[in-house]
Amino acid sequence: MDDFINNENTEKNETADGGFKEEESRTEEQAGTADTPFTQPQPVNQEPVYNKINYTEVKPITDYKPMSKGLRVFAAAMAGVILLTAASVTGYFLGRNKSSYTSKSKANISLAAKPANTDEMTAAQVYDKVNDSIVGITVYNTAGNGSQASGVFYSEDGYIVTNDHIYSEVPAAKFKIYTSDGKQYDAKYVAGDKISDLAILKIDGGSFTPAVFGDSEQIVYGENVVAIGRPSDATEASSITKGIISSVARRVKTTTSYSAKLIQTDSAINPGSSGGALVNMYGQVVGITSSKLAGVSYDAVGYAIPTKTMKRICSELIKQGKVVSRAKLGITYTAINSVTAEIGGYSHEGLYVASVSEDSDLYGKIGEGDIITGINGTEVTSDDIVLDIIDNCSAGDKISVTVVTKSGAEKNFEAALKANIGESSYSTDINAATSGSSGNSSSDSSSGGGTFNFPFGEY
Repeated sequence: MDDFINNENTEKNETADGGFKEEESRTEEQAGTADTPFTQPQPVNQEPVYNKINYTEVKPITDYKPMSKGLRVFAAAMAGVILLTAASVTGYFLGRNKSSYTSKSKANISLAAKPANTDEMTAAQVYDKVNDSIVGITVYNTAGNGSQASGVFYSEDGYIVTNDHIYSEVPAAKFKIYTSDGKQYDAKYVAGDKISDLAILKIDGGSFTPAVFGDSEQIVYGENVVAIGRPSDATEASSITKGIISSVARRVKTTTSYSAKLIQTDSAINPGSSGGALVNMYGQVVGITSSKLAGVSYDAVGYAIPTKTMKRICSELIKQGKVVSRAKLGITYTAINSVTAEIGGYSHEGLYVASVSEDSDLYGKIGEGDIITGINGTEVTSDDIVLDIIDNCSAGDKISVTVVTKSGAEKNFEAALKANIGESSYSTDINAATSGSSGNSSSDSSSGGGTFNFPFGEY
């Protein structure tokens, strides 16, 4: 045991000659009792060392000369330019940042899809849902002329869509608007379009209830609809009539000598109801009614302007004050079908050109007596084919036109469509002659002619 302890308390140290010697290690107790002398630390006698820094003495300026007046003016001007430039750049970027948060105009509407797997409302429920969006309109002037009509709130900030013809016989017209809560407002004329028979009025003074506009492309034959308007008295409550969709898109030559694609219904649409709403049984307005678009009156036949057309036209009327994107080819024509071709001895069906307007892309290329037989590769067997193509184009679009000349030669042309900017029936001259017609020339209607110069625009 003692040997084990001695081995634990010894260290083997290497000697100078490579051997080892054993040296007894102190135990912890022995180390604690050993006399160890204490030595007081001595200060170090050493001068501090500093880095030497070379510097040049700065002397005061004694030869200063004041800046000349010309230089002072120049310096001030340059400082102003710099400040102005900085302010302009800052304002530019602040302006850009601010504009990026600007909300879109409330006049931009969307067309709601027809609800799927939803039961139709009753006529009474539809009336309750839509009535607050319908207004009565009194049109008058200081000469004592006047008329009555209906309108539909287009946006909550007071834009109202109605018909353009309501003031055609009331020059310098003023407008009173009557809402469903019994209030009345003075309205301002914004813009109108004789071709589509649409117009925009505006009232201020509150937040109003815009209609829910449905997609007129989704209506079907035989679908139940109601017409809501104020046919007898603009100041009275709106009335409602019920019917069906008789035709989803019937092209009609209007009283203003234009070709319009309209919704046909057997709902009663009487004078005073013009500008009212044709509504599906989900409470969505699918058309703006008009009692004056059809040139011939039939029992149980009424027409409405599709909301697809209304959206395009009204958006431009509000933003531009006129319709700028609607297209035209710029010709007048007589339609030749298989029957009239046989009777008249024509070799081809198509559009017999009566005249070409000077602003048309076809001016100088085709002329009277030529027959347009194809548009964009589609054979022209009726004018509806051409009108449908033009309706779905915008000003500036290009189309291909196939023509058989009077000599029998077939030629192909590319034509850029021009802007078909329509006029309004509104006049500020109280002494102006009034007329319900547009005054635009067209081919003799008795010979089957029509105006292709102003096709009805659809978006």
